[in-house]
Amino acid sequence: MASVKEEEILVRDESFVKYERLLTKAETEGRIDGPNKCLVCGMRYMSKEDADGCCKINP
Repeated sequence: MASVKEEEILVRDESFVKYERLLTKAETEGRIDGPNKCLVCGMRYMSKEDADGCCKINP
């Protein structure tokens, strides 16, 4: 995100480092735009096994 300061110079706002780090990790793990989707909650995974086991109830 950017904002305009004095003299209309574009200055980048402080970034949220933890948020960006977690977002990058989620993208790497395939939880965002992964090819396989949990049928219960919709979270995405890289492997079908992870997607199938996402909301599985363990006895």
